[in-house]
Amino acid sequence: MSHMPRATVLTGNIADNWRTLDALHPGATTAAVVKADAYGLGIARIARALRIAGCQTFFVAYPEEGAAVRKAAGKAARIFVLNGPMPGRDLALYRDADLTAVLSSEAHVLLWNNTVQGSCALQFNTGMNRLGLPTDLGEKELAGLRRLQPVLVMSHLACADEPDHPMNAQQRKAFNEVADAFPDTPASLANSNGCYLGKKFAYDLTRPGLALYGGTQPPAGIDLKTAVILEASILSVFTGRAGGHVGYGATHTLTEDRLLATCSLGYADGIPRSGGGQMTAWLGDLPCPVLGRISMDLITIDITGCTKQPKIGERVEFLGENAKLEAQASACGTLGYELLTGLGPRVQRVYR
Repeated sequence: MSHMPRATVLTGNIADNWRTLDALHPGATTAAVVKADAYGLGIARIARALRIAGCQTFFVAYPEEGAAVRKAAGKAARIFVLNGPMPGRDLALYRDADLTAVLSSEAHVLLWNNTVQGSCALQFNTGMNRLGLPTDLGEKELAGLRRLQPVLVMSHLACADEPDHPMNAQQRKAFNEVADAFPDTPASLANSNGCYLGKKFAYDLTRPGLALYGGTQPPAGIDLKTAVILEASILSVFTGRAGGHVGYGATHTLTEDRLLATCSLGYADGIPRSGGGQMTAWLGDLPCPVLGRISMDLITIDITGCTKQPKIGERVEFLGENAKLEAQASACGTLGYELLTGLGPRVQRVYR
């Protein structure tokens, strides 16, 4: 049996999370954001599971990702490419895989106007200042954009994870003007956290990403299921003596004798070094503090409270039903997005 780290991806739970989010806004289309290899969990398997659940609309960052979704999700799916087209091979991929380009700049629009490619969407900058066409276009410019016959107009919320942040209302107001300028075109503003902001933010299409994979912190009444269980094998069990130190830099000093275990996981596998001394792993139902610094391949945990000394090779949970994604991310000073997308190639993905 391999002692490499293992991520068990629960595709049925991901599909259930999509259904939960879909039920929040009857009448609106619920898409699925599957960029970055479905947030590190496997784009082909997850796109297929979501298609079976009823999802027909997907968002990726690059056309290569879109081509992978096309194979998994079938001919009927609509696949949007968020980063937009670039000259060269990109354009052939849009054609061959029947992808929808999201145009977010004047350069995108000029390129698309000069190539006969297919469907497009328009992204507008309503305040995030990342990608997006300006919202203060004149009627002549708007008429030119309408001639592209976009299948969607969209923008992106910057502060949806803070429901009371004034920027949410500011962006919605700006986006209303965009939607009004394209009255016959479906509109989309809500990302995962935007789905929780109410009907006024849903428009015609929502774009959940991290929430599909068990992340975000939804309000009461919205229950998302765990999407991935990250486990590492115990390589060593030993007693750490009082006065001894744990890990590089001797940053943790033992004040009493403790039973310790070292696990086969580290920052090369995507667990941030900043999680040292902050994270909690789980051995069955026992919370086990991470002691000292996280190494490239190894993490030491305190298992003193276990009723039966574990065997070498026994698995410890670092993400899962007990080790919640957002809690672990917070302990590392980061977000669930970064933990999932940072899972390294040594982490074996298995699907259940």
